Amino acid sequence: MEKKETKDVMEVLSNLRDIIDHKPSTLKMYEEIQMMKFKIRPLQGDVLAINLNNERFLETLWSLGKLDEFFQREYGKMSKKDQEIFIRYFDNFYKNLQQELNKIKLYNKKNPPRTSILEMEIFKEKLLKKKVN
Repeated sequence: MEKKETKDVMEVLSNLRDIIDHKPSTLKMYEEIQMMKFKIRPLQGDVLAINLNNERFLETLWSLGKLDEFFQREYGKMSKKDQEIFIRYFDNFYKNLQQELNKIKLYNKKNPPRTSILEMEIFKEKLLKKKVN
């Protein structure tokens, strides 16, 4: 039986840092975000009054998407012990990005809303694989 090669958690985390620290241009991030299939569902407030092209918003959303892609790709390639370390780091990084999203001022200055309350859900659309009979 062939033994599966495992990756060192420090190497994996270093690779993740390289990806997040070397962001592409805003236009490229926007294109990649579209390919990531993010969806925004308004829960409360006027979504039409916000600027979804806000550079900080795009950077944070792009980072969340890259974090998710990286996790999906690398998690299974580590030992159980390294997976535990990776999960702790991942959770912390994910929470920090979510907090950053909450702090971004998205309202257009030209068109301020009547109420400043805005709540929206951002999620990735997952495509279901069709089963072949």
